[in-house]
Amino acid sequence: MVRRIAVVLIGIVLSGTPVWAQSPTSKPAAASDGAATKFVGEWEGAFQTDHGHGGAMSMRITKDSAWKATADVLAGSETIPNTISNVSVDGNTIVWTQELMGMTCKASAVLDGAELKGTTDCGHASMTIALRKK
Repeated sequence: MVRRIAVVLIGIVLSGTPVWAQSPTSKPAAASDGAATKFVGEWEGAFQTDHGHGGAMSMRITKDSAWKATADVLAGSETIPNTISNVSVDGNTIVWTQELMGMTCKASAVLDGAELKGTTDCGHASMTIALRKK
């Protein structure tokens, strides 16, 4: 009998976590954020405007506790100053507010296959974008 108790105790010690310290239920692993996988990263391509020449555009999308984005908008050799805020994602659509050349613009884009296609509406002016993930 003493030998049987010793064998059980050795088995418990060698198994790692003591039986009395184990959680009665385990929690499932958190589901991965599919939207983050789809949108997070560096995108590059072009923009076209309804009031002039287009140019090159690159966009960086990140997600920590909140969605964030930055963009480089180039018309020829000039960088157009801009800031992006209020980024959100719903399914295959990303929306944001973009301050662009002193105007507040509403922007959205849809993930269409491997391409992010969208528009930025500044009221009296707008532009379309077509970007591909690097």
